Amino acid sequence: MREPRRADEILDLASRLFYERGYRGVSMRALAQEAGIQGGSLYHHFPSKEEMLYRITQYGSDGFFAELTPLLTGSGSYAERLARFVRAYVVKSWERRYPISVLFREMGNLSPEHGDELRNVRRRFQQAFQRFLAAGVAAGELSVPDPKLAGIAILDMLNGVDHWMRTSGRLGIDDVAETYATLVAQLTRAADRGAPNPKPLKEASL
Repeated sequence: MREPRRADEILDLASRLFYERGYRGVSMRALAQEAGIQGGSLYHHFPSKEEMLYRITQYGSDGFFAELTPLLTGSGSYAERLARFVRAYVVKSWERRYPISVLFREMGNLSPEHGDELRNVRRRFQQAFQRFLAAGVAAGELSVPDPKLAGIAILDMLNGVDHWMRTSGRLGIDDVAETYATLVAQLTRAADRGAPNPKPLKEASL
C-alpha cells in the first residue's frame, strides 16, 4: 500500500506547485527536490510530467463534477436546488482549489487525447447546468433571458472565487458561498414564483 500512497503524496505536491508556479514553471527536477527523492524516482510513479498533470486534472474534473451534478436533480424547488448547488460549488472548489484551478488554467498543456477527454467532461457538466436553468424557466420558477448564456456566466462567476479569495480575509468560505447563493437567487428569481426572500448581502472582502 505504500507505493500508491506515495504516488498520491507526489500528486498532491505537484498540484500545489503547478497552482503556485504554473505547469511550465515546475520541472521534474524541482518536483523531485520538493518531494525529497531522486529525479529518476519520479518516473517510477509517473512516466511523464504530462501524465502527472492529467492525473491532477482528472481528479479535479471527475470527482468535482460528479459530486455537484446530483444536486441539480435532487429534491426541492428549482430555486432551492440552485442555492444548494451554488453553495456546494463555492465551498468544494475552494477546498480543492489546487487541482481544480490547475484543471482550468493548464488544460492547454495536456496531450490532445487527454485534453479532449477533460473538455468533454467539462462540457457535459456545463450543458447539464444549462438544461437545469432552462427547465426552471419552463416551470416558471426561474427567470433568465438566455439559459445557455446564463449558465456560462454563473459558472464563470463561481470559478472566479479562487482569483480573489484569501485564507486571511475577513470572510470565511461559508460566508462567501452564502453571498454567492444570494446573488444567483437575485439574478434568477422569477417575478411570481422565485426564490425565497434573500438574506442581506455581506460586504465582500476583496
